[in-house]
Amino acid sequence: MVLKYIEFFFFFCVIPILFFIKIISVKVLMPTLWLIAIYTFIVLYRSKESLNFDEIKLYDLKYILIRFTLISMLVYLFTVYFYSDKLFIFVQKNFEFYLIVIILYPILSVIPQELIFRKFFLYRYNDIFSTKNLIFINALAFSFVHIVFNNYIAVIFTFLAGLIFMKTYIDTKSFGLVCIEHALYGNMIFTIGLGEYFYHNRI
Repeated sequence: MVLKYIEFFFFFCVIPILFFIKIISVKVLMPTLWLIAIYTFIVLYRSKESLNFDEIKLYDLKYILIRFTLISMLVYLFTVYFYSDKLFIFVQKNFEFYLIVIILYPILSVIPQELIFRKFFLYRYNDIFSTKNLIFINALAFSFVHIVFNNYIAVIFTFLAGLIFMKTYIDTKSFGLVCIEHALYGNMIFTIGLGEYFYHNRI
């Protein structure tokens, strides 16, 4: 039990702080993400936890698509009101790179993140955090690691996203569905123009 607390503190507190204070270079952010994902994969595999993408029920997919549509409208209005100069800037200025990002982002970033923050997190820490608090703590951890991007948008948006993603995973137990949901929101952020706040080259 103590080892789980140490592991939690190391992965979700120490490592983000080391990136934030630049002891670890942000250039190795993606390799670090994948190293942690490999560790979580090994833990899950050795425990014989299912590593499949699981069944995606049509009802659940419809629900997350409706919610995604409504939230996308809110993010669009937020961007228009506060960051109108950034609206669709990525699409307009570098369309080819934009296409590469929205294709590779779900594979290179979403899958390892969801493996760590949803599948592993629920399996590993459900006995040290109460079910009542698990979603909030998960969202807090998901948000905190985004301090590496050094801006409030990444931290606030990922806290709200963390609440949504963990709720989806707990309710449906579908790793595939939560990966789809995460990819939708991430690509929406890049499309609308706020992607630079979630990208390490900005620092």
